[in-house]
Amino acid sequence: MAARVVERRKDQALAALGLTHAAVIALQGLAGGPLNQEQLARRIAVQSQSLGKVLGRLEEAGLVTRTKDRRDRRQFSVALTTSGSAALATAHQIERDALPEDLEGWTTLQQDLARILAAFEVPGRY
Repeated sequence: MAARVVERRKDQALAALGLTHAAVIALQGLAGGPLNQEQLARRIAVQSQSLGKVLGRLEEAGLVTRTKDRRDRRQFSVALTTSGSAALATAHQIERDALPEDLEGWTTLQQDLARILAAFEVPGRY
């Protein structure tokens, strides 16, 4: 129940920015630099077709650019824009703000949850 409450708070705050959870994951995947769509899909563990829809919305919003790869004209290089980097920073702040400031033991809980995710090889930032 606690996870659903936190996710709902984050989703509402992200929606106010015109973002979704999937969009934030895609932006995070690009934080290390440009990738083609297939590379990004592998990095964030989603289907390339599903990612294409998310990238289309992010491109329309000016948060990413998609340009033809000079070496392989069938591929598009996807990169964060300055606005995309700012949106990602805001999304990270939203994640931090979704929890109470005075939550004692948060670091321990976060580490324990990261260990659970790692044990089951769930992709993500941990």
